[in-house]
Amino acid sequence: MLFGEKEFLTEIEILSGGVKHPNIVTLLGFCIEASEMILIIDDFSNEFLDDYLGNLKDKRVLTWEKRLKICIDVAHALKYIHYEMEDQKTIINRDINCASIGLDENFGAKIIDFWWSIFLPPNQEDDTLYVDWIGRKFNIDPEYKKTGKLKRESDVYGFGVFLFEILCGRLASHLIYLKEGDIGLAHVARRSFSTGSLEEMIDPIIKEEIGENKFVLNRGPNKDSLHTFITIAHQCVAETQDQRPTMKVVVNKLEKALFFQNNNKDNPKMSLEDIKRVTQNFHGDNFIGGGGFGKVFKGNLQDGEGIKTIVAKRLDTRFGQGEQQFFSELQILLDYKHENVIGLVGYCDENDEKVLIYEYLSRGSLDRYLNDTSLTWVKRLNICIDVARALDFLHGGVGKQAKVIHRDIKTENILLNNDWKAKLADFGLSLICSINQETDYIIDHACGTRGYVDPLYRQSGFLTIESDIYSFGVVLFEILCGRSTFAIHKHEGHYLPDFIKNNFEEGTYAEVVFKQIREQIVPKSLTTFQEIAYQCLHLEREKRPTTKEVLVELKKALEFQSNSDVSIIETQVVELSSELNDMNMTGKSENSEIRNKEKMLLHQTDDQAESDCL
Repeated sequence: MLFGEKEFLTEIEILSGGVKHPNIVTLLGFCIEASEMILIIDDFSNEFLDDYLGNLKDKRVLTWEKRLKICIDVAHALKYIHYEMEDQKTIINRDINCASIGLDENFGAKIIDFWWSIFLPPNQEDDTLYVDWIGRKFNIDPEYKKTGKLKRESDVYGFGVFLFEILCGRLASHLIYLKEGDIGLAHVARRSFSTGSLEEMIDPIIKEEIGENKFVLNRGPNKDSLHTFITIAHQCVAETQDQRPTMKVVVNKLEKALFFQNNNKDNPKMSLEDIKRVTQNFHGDNFIGGGGFGKVFKGNLQDGEGIKTIVAKRLDTRFGQGEQQFFSELQILLDYKHENVIGLVGYCDENDEKVLIYEYLSRGSLDRYLNDTSLTWVKRLNICIDVARALDFLHGGVGKQAKVIHRDIKTENILLNNDWKAKLADFGLSLICSINQETDYIIDHACGTRGYVDPLYRQSGFLTIESDIYSFGVVLFEILCGRSTFAIHKHEGHYLPDFIKNNFEEGTYAEVVFKQIREQIVPKSLTTFQEIAYQCLHLEREKRPTTKEVLVELKKALEFQSNSDVSIIETQVVELSSELNDMNMTGKSENSEIRNKEKMLLHQTDDQAESDCL
């Protein structure tokens, strides 16, 4: 066997064996002939990361934001090979370093080297292998080197060294980290962290200091971004494996650091003191609801426009829960603004307190009005259209941004203002996925609310935007039926999707319509609505409509209803006018009640025409 042939074949096996991720290199071909071994891979127009940190290329192009994004790209790739591959496979890379990271034309990062990688056997009770150590001297996990014990956390250590290389702008093997008994970058970083002098190690190209230990947003890191980055990097290079975080945690923290960096300007961050003042120190009289995430309070906030009512969601983080959901929702609400998405007023992340401040919508959540007769069919259709617009906006992405999968569409998360305008809320479970990624799904542990969640997602863990479509289909039928999926489950023994399916198969689908509004609905409006809602519940994702298609059909249903309502009103006006003319012809006195009714009907006609133009 040729020297290096075993490693060469290992890399081919991994890259051609189902490993598919936007941050892992694509194998285009290979050659093994005579003494030649060649891999054909993606072209990297910005070459490799070590070229910049090794001063072969101008590293001034690597702004702090770019460095963060490179770290996040690599972290996602490691998270994927550790936890998210099909058939429960796990790969330990064993060689995370700057030379193994290729940079495309947009400085997107991909892991290119699996030379020393190793598979962790599936279904093994212990996630540990005992193998002879191999790796780069200044990047290798010290516990693995000493004992031969190889775990996912060995990659985490190598990635921690990588993070400090990014932060310091030098490779781990730089001579500056080898003087006076030092044994590499990780050792120096741990010591500097414990003495509080780590800021001195930061690459001067990305740092601009003003005063004592303060940073401003220029090209460099802001204070919160820097602190979050350094803290997780330090945890990664802990000397023992059991002290290190998982790559899932690392991804979350790095995205938090990027969030702080991106939102340093016009930051709606509020002090805990201000929020306590607004909510009267979270007084019980201001409590309006709660759940697994924590408690919700109402308050009055003084701003430049006067006093306005707000809602404060105070997360319960006592058991380590909610932090990821907090920053996920915060990132989405700051980046994705739309008239049918709940508005963010501010937030607080201080002293272990995490609070989100939203606009106040006076009517509360839609689930309270499902069986309310004041919620007419036209109002219900407009609410459905509002939610469809929000989903179309989220699923379509914003410019070059990613698309958002809400993951918890339900009537409880649809809020209404005084004019019955609907806004989608609660993005704590939402996920952001790149529009340009090769796959259109995310592998994830199923989350959501029973009775709404896509059965394919629940069974397989494969999440797509069609999972939101399924949940929205449940909401559409709840609005039509005037009953929640939970009420149907309590009465029928199964949730709304099965209830609807049974009625459609038996041809009794007209009976599911809320009795109190049944007579309001014209047949063409009902048929159009039911057909698109039923398509949303299709078990095959490919046969579910897009949000754009749903929106088109809902608007048609409203148009059919509105045209019919106008015709009915106009007919009533003609009949009343005829009656008045007859009275005048016969010399009878004009009935003021009839005249007032005619004026009222004419006013309704004008209102309806105005509604059609919206």
